[in-house]
This record gives sequence, C-alpha cells and structure tokens, in this order.
Amino acid sequence: MKPAFKVCALRSTSLMELYVRGMVVPLLYFLFIIASYSDCCIGHSPKALCREEERESLLSFKKGVHDPSNRLSSWVSDHEECCTWEGVLCHNTTGHVLKLNLRRDIHQGASPLGGKISSSLLDLKHLQYFDLSYNDFRTINIPKFFDSLSNLRYLNLSSARFCGVIPHQLGNLSKLHYLDIGNSYNHPIKSLNVEDLEWISGLPFLEYLDMTNVNLSRASNWLQVMNKLHSFSVLLLSSCVLPAIDPLPHVNFSSLLILDLSRNDLITSSSFDWFADLSSLATLDLASNQIHGQIPSGLSNMTSLIFLDLSNNYFVGSFPHWLFRITTLEHLDLGSRGFVHNMFEGKLPNDVGNLTSVTYIDLSYNTLEEVPRSLGNLCSFQLNNFSYYRPRKSLQFLSLRGNQLSGSFPDFLGECRSLEYLDLGTNRLSGHFPNELGGLKSLSSLSIDTNLLSGIVSEKHQANLTSLEELDASSNLQLTLPQFPAWHQTQKHLDFLYMPNAGISGVIPAWFWTRSYATIDLSNNQIIGSIPRLHSSNMLLGSNKFTYPLPQIHSGVIRLDFSNNLFRGSLSPMLCQRNKKENLLEYLDVSGNLLSGELLNCWMYWRGLTRLKLDNSNLMGCIPSSMGSLFWLGPLHLRNNHLSGDIPLSMKNCSNLEVPDLSENEFSGSIPAWVGKLFGKFIEIFPGDDDKTYTPGLMVLVLHSNKFNGSIPLELCHLHSLQILDLGNNNLSGTIPRCFGNFSSMTKPSNSTSPFLFHNDHYFVWGLTDTATVVMKRLEYEYGNNLGLVAGIDLSSNKLSGGIPEELTCLLGLISLNLSNNHLQGKIPAKIGDMKSLEYLDLSMNRLSGVIPQGMATISFLGHLNLSYNNLSGKIPSGTQLQGFSPVSFIGNPELCGAPLTDGCGKHGKPKGPIPENDGEKDSGWIDMRWLYLGMPWGFVVGFWAILAPLAFKRAWRYAYFQFLDEMKYRLLGWFL
Repeated sequence: MKPAFKVCALRSTSLMELYVRGMVVPLLYFLFIIASYSDCCIGHSPKALCREEERESLLSFKKGVHDPSNRLSSWVSDHEECCTWEGVLCHNTTGHVLKLNLRRDIHQGASPLGGKISSSLLDLKHLQYFDLSYNDFRTINIPKFFDSLSNLRYLNLSSARFCGVIPHQLGNLSKLHYLDIGNSYNHPIKSLNVEDLEWISGLPFLEYLDMTNVNLSRASNWLQVMNKLHSFSVLLLSSCVLPAIDPLPHVNFSSLLILDLSRNDLITSSSFDWFADLSSLATLDLASNQIHGQIPSGLSNMTSLIFLDLSNNYFVGSFPHWLFRITTLEHLDLGSRGFVHNMFEGKLPNDVGNLTSVTYIDLSYNTLEEVPRSLGNLCSFQLNNFSYYRPRKSLQFLSLRGNQLSGSFPDFLGECRSLEYLDLGTNRLSGHFPNELGGLKSLSSLSIDTNLLSGIVSEKHQANLTSLEELDASSNLQLTLPQFPAWHQTQKHLDFLYMPNAGISGVIPAWFWTRSYATIDLSNNQIIGSIPRLHSSNMLLGSNKFTYPLPQIHSGVIRLDFSNNLFRGSLSPMLCQRNKKENLLEYLDVSGNLLSGELLNCWMYWRGLTRLKLDNSNLMGCIPSSMGSLFWLGPLHLRNNHLSGDIPLSMKNCSNLEVPDLSENEFSGSIPAWVGKLFGKFIEIFPGDDDKTYTPGLMVLVLHSNKFNGSIPLELCHLHSLQILDLGNNNLSGTIPRCFGNFSSMTKPSNSTSPFLFHNDHYFVWGLTDTATVVMKRLEYEYGNNLGLVAGIDLSSNKLSGGIPEELTCLLGLISLNLSNNHLQGKIPAKIGDMKSLEYLDLSMNRLSGVIPQGMATISFLGHLNLSYNNLSGKIPSGTQLQGFSPVSFIGNPELCGAPLTDGCGKHGKPKGPIPENDGEKDSGWIDMRWLYLGMPWGFVVGFWAILAPLAFKRAWRYAYFQFLDEMKYRLLGWFL
C-alpha cells in the first residue's frame, strides 16, 4: 500500500472524529462550564486579589518545574496579582485559584514543561480545573497527592509522558467530570498501566474518560467496572491491551455517545450483544481488533450513529442490510490496511444509496464484485443534519481498493463532483481510461493503479483536474503514455505522482526537474536522458535508462532510488559535495548501475541514512572509515562488487545494523568480534534524550564468497534476532560453535505474518521491506516481503573441522542448513529429526561417519538432501521421504546401502556387493573426486593445445596432417563402396 494512501486515510479519519466530537462534546460540557465558571474571570479581578498562600503555592510549583521556553515568565514574586499570571484563572469575588491551564500548545512550538510537581499545589483547595497535557514529565509517576485536590472537576494529564502505575488514589476525586490520562504515543517500557480499575467506580459523576495507550491488560474486570457508572458520555480505550470482553447482562452506561475500543485484539464478536442497549451512540470505533465472524447484530439498534469504524478486522460474509438503514451515518469504514483484512463479499447492496448523509466510505481490501448504481445517490448536495440553512457537501472520500471489481469504470462516479479522494486501485477494471474523471474538479487524490485499463492517456482526461495532489495510474499493462504527459505542467497542486510501469519512454522535459514534489514514482519505464537536479523529497526512478553522471543530492531529499539504470562514473558528484543545510536522506539505492571508482570517504555528510544499497555496482577499494558514522543504518547492501580489505573498526558504531550483505567481494581478515554486539536493545533517539526506541539487532548476516579467515567468533552467539547466517565460501577454520543453539529466532517457526519492516520507530517508512539473497540448492534466491519466513545457516566451502554440534538440532525453525565441503567428522546428530521445518539439508563432502539417524526420515518438508561423499554406513532409514531422493544424494559412502541406492543391504546392515577398498591416502573419497574435477579442464586445455599448437606454427606439419586426413577419407569411402 502506498504511504500517501495511509496518510490521506488517517487525515480524513482524524478530521471526521474531530467533527463528530466537535458537535457532541461541547453540548456535554456547555452547562458544566457555565455553572463552574460563571463567577470567574481570567486576568485582573476588580473585586478580590490573589490569595497569598495560593500565590506562594504557585511559586513553589514553578521552582520544581523545568521551563526551557520560559512559559511561566509572568510567575514572579514581585508580581503579587497571581490571577493575571499565564494559565491562571481566579474566582472574581473570593480570589481563589479555580483553573490552572498549563497545556502546551504544540502548534506554537513551545517547549514542554518537565521536572517535578510540587505538593504545594495542595494549597489550591478550590482548584476545579487542572491541565498539564502535552508536557514532558517522563521521569516521574502521576503524583498520588492529586487525590487531595478534592474539588477537581476537570483533570487532563494526556500526553504528559507520565510513567508507571496510575495511582488508585485518583478514585477519591469524587467530583470529577472529565479525566484524560491517555497518551498520543505508546512506549514499550514506560507506558502508563494499572493494577486494577476498581478506583474508577469512585467517580460517580465521570462523563469523559480517555485512557488511550494505557496498558489495562491486568484489569480483567474493566467492562464490569465501567458499567457501574451511569454518567458516561465519552469512553476512549484505544490501544489499551484490553482483555477479552465478557457478556454484560445489563448496560448502565446506555447514555454513552462516543465509544472507542480500537486496537485491542478483542478477537470475537460473540461478546458484543450488549451493544444493542447503546442506542444513543454517535461514534463507535472497533478498528484493528482482529474480530472474527459477522458484524455484531447489536449495532442495528444504533440508529443515531454518525461515525462507524470496523476496519482491520476479520469480518466475513455479506453486508447486513440493516447497516444501510442507519441514515445518520457520515463516516463508514469497513476497509483494511496492513496485514489484517475484512472479507465482505458479493455485491454491495442497493440500500447503500440510503446513506444520504455519508461523506466518507472505505470498503478497501474486501472481496466485493460489483458496486450498484445507487451509490451515485450519495453524490448530490443536501442539507446538513445539524443545520437546515447550511448546505453540506456530499460524498468526499471513496475507497474500493483491493476488491474484485470488474468490467468498465463506474460511469456514475463522474457525477460525484464533491469527491476529493477516489481509490479504485488493485481491482479488475477494464476498458479505456475513463473520460468521466475529467469532471471531478474537486479531486485531490486519484488511484486507479493495478487494473486492466487500456488505451492512451491524453490531456483531455486530466486537464480539468486542477485540484489534483496525488495521482497513481501505474501497473495497467495496456495503458500507455508514449511520452511524459505534458498536462502535468498545468497541475499546480500535484504533490504525489505514481506512474511506474506506465510505458513512458523518451526524455522527461526540463520543466519537470524544476518543480518540487513530495513523492515521485516513475520506476520501471523506458525513460532516457540525464537528471539535472533533485528537488523532490521521495524520488523512485529505478529500472529506467537514465545515463550520464549521478546528480548532486539536494539536502531535502529523503528517499532516492536510482537502481538498475545506466549511470556511470563515480559516486563523488552525488555524495561528496557538502550541502549548506543538514541532509535528510534516509534511503539510498544506486544498485545495478555501471559505476566505477571507490567508496569515497564522504559518508559523514549522510548521518541520517537508514538504508543503503550499492550492490552490483562495480565498486572497488576498501570500506571507508566514515561509513562508521551511519549510526541509524539498518540494511547495508554491498554485494557483488570488487571491495577488499578488512572490515574497518569504525563500522562497530553502526550499532543498528540489521541486514548487512557484503557477499561476493574480496574482503579478508577475520570476522570482527564486535559484530556479536549488534543485538536487540533500547537506544536513545537523540544523545542525552531519555526517550528510547527498540532496535531488533542483526537479523541477517551474509558474508559468503569472500576471503575471510580464522575461526568463527563466539560473540556471534549473542545475536538472538539472527534468522539468516551465511558465511559460506570463505577460508574459515576451527569448529562450529556449540552456542549457535542460542539463535532464539531460529528456534521458533518462521513468522508468516510479520515481514521485516524498516527501520525503527523513529525512522520508520511505511510499507518498506528489505531484501536478502539466500543461496540454496546452489542457486540464489532473493527474498523480499517474505523475508520473515526464512531461517537458514550456510557454512559451506570452508575449512571447518570437528563435529556437528548437537545444539544445532534445537533450531526448530531452521529451513536451510548447508555444512557441505568442510572437514567435519563424527556422527550426524541423533536429534536431527526434530528439525521438522528443514527444507534444505546439505552435509556432503565431509568426513561424517556412522549411520543416518532414523529421525531424518520423518522430516516431511525436506525437499533437498545431499549426504554424498562422506563415510556413512549402514542402511538408509526406511520411509517415503528418504527413498524419494536420487541416489546422487548418497553416493560416495561405500558402506551405505538400501534404497534409493542400487546396492541392497546384507547381514548386519552391510552392502551385499563388494565394498571398494580405501587407497590408504589420508584424504580419500571426496578429495579424489575434487582432484578429478579440478584436473578435467586442465587436461582438456593441455591436450587441445598439444595438438593444435604444432599445426599452427609448422607449415610442413599442417600439410602432412591434412594429407593424412585425406588419405583416411578415401580409404573409408573405398571400404563402403
């Protein structure tokens, strides 16, 4: 899924939520605010001065607070009237402080307050309103003494970064109407949590509760506790790790207007019967809960719903007709994003035309086959539900992406003149590019990619789309753009342009390179020419025919893909000219070009890089020391170049490496021990900042086909996240470390639902997965989205000795194991049959002895097996698995017998036929075969030139040779005739 789609979808959702809450919440608190503050004034009070003890209390509070932006500059001791201080509101008769609003305005760029909260606030005995939201108190818990502020009606601690257990003493604030302790972020260690929620029942007047991103996993009775409060109007419990929902015999909070239980993995829909009693509900969000089954029928009673989000679940079946009788709906989201999909199927009911108030519909990634014409009923202007005088726009957002729609483009959508977002991508729509799109002048985002549309896209299709900001018409195999479309020059608002696989050829006009876009994707076309300059943030130009030297990178570029083009020359023009501003580049891919020269020592200018691909680029020289300045680097691909030398010590500073691929080069020396320190850990995002994020550590290490020597460092055993280890075809010696059994990521079955996503929480790029090249069956396989499915070890073609450690059999998730062409001896581990996930096993060309373990016949997924050229003996274990392999898998073991070998087994498990005698040499068997293979090409060359060389330089010999051939020819003809 494109990053822009998610951004746009989230943006629209947020706007709709704000709209709904903007209509409901002020109505809830209008009377409360009037009653509470009708006697108050902000600023100077003509009737009463600030109370001395309360002024001193505020000054004491200020002393403990860290205020880098000097927001509390008006709080000074020589200014006696504290009612005029920033954020302070007083009663205009008594002078008591009633309101303390220290909320940080994130839009004004002010720094957050931090430090400690003084208990001197207890002197504010009349305080009714206290807001510390969007500040930074990350080092402390929520103070327990807050429970003594007994007159509080409003308490907002949201996104103030408090940590630890929420004190149950908050349940003593019996007058509280509004409590917000939610977080806008979810920290893996420092999230707020609760031991139980019984204290909530001590807040009988509570109307608004927000605990977003608070860990409630230990509050098993959370629903029963919430049900004790009759006053609830707003309940927000998103991302709270809620335990499963239990059935409710009776619902007490039936006056609830807004309910958000999204992102909690509630699993089943059978426990939602109590929803039938929530007939007043206006907003319901159950997104991302992995709920299975049908949509809960209790929703049919929610006839006042305005906002409904059931996306990212596992709902199945057809759409219930009652859903489209809720005519108040304005926002309907039944779609999917990510790896969790709803599976609504069939035809969208004609009743969808009844939703005449709807402005937002997302039905993406279901299995819909047809859209009724009645959907066009949602495209006419009508009066707003809340005002008979203010007209409201009709349908503005429509996503049908990832369904099974076929046939021609729905022409009735051409009448939806208010549409701002339209996504019909990844369907089976056919026919010519729709002319109807030309009338959608309000359209800002259009996606019709990955369909079967045909024809030529001309200027008449797009000239009227003057509001367009995002366009994706890629991957329509019969839709062509013979040259770069000139009508793009008239699109003044276009910010996202997706046209990969669009058949574009020729040179891009010069005006295009002078404009700045957020994202450009023109990959997989036939574009030629040069790139004079780069101004756009994300440029994906891979798999074209761009030539000439690489252009200089502008400091504002974030993602750049020049892979598989015809660029020549050095990396210097692009990387070594220092920009005046800090470079923002995070992703760079220049692989598969015709470059030359070395990896220049300029990497200190690109400290923000999180992914670097320079493989297949003809580079030479050593890895420069400045590459160690790439602290955030995750994937590093230098495969198939001519790089040499040792891996520099400075590279240990790249402590976030996750997928280094240095294969097929000429690196030498020993494998650095510091590689074993690249394990998962929490790190500071910025030095000196207590805010930390988790990096998983090294997951893939590929060093095959180099000249590394020495033993395998034991420090590698600390890499608990490692899934692929490829050290094959080097000069490594010593034994296989027993501690390889510590690779915990290989002890579990491969993860089929979570492919590698890069990078960490701070530099995360949506939808970006990495690739790795794995050698199996002597062939190279490239894994991308399914990289998380692979776990393998390749130590082949080295000089390793000793036995195969028994500990390797603990790696139950291992799919590929290649230990061939070493000096290993001893027996095959008896428990190798426990490795049920093995698909590839090669132990050939070693000195292994003993019998083949019986358990090997039970590895049902084994598709490739090679045990040839060892000293194995006895009968091959019976079972369809091993007998299904070719005899080649077992040859070179003279004392081995049984199917599939032709030699049957006699008494005592010995071959019936004669056993070839050992020639007495130290290195017999496979060593002899290797000399045979090595001698064959040399014998051919010597024999060939021994005959041809004399003929080439001796004329008399040539005459004699050809005369001899003529005589032989006539003799043969004479015999036959």
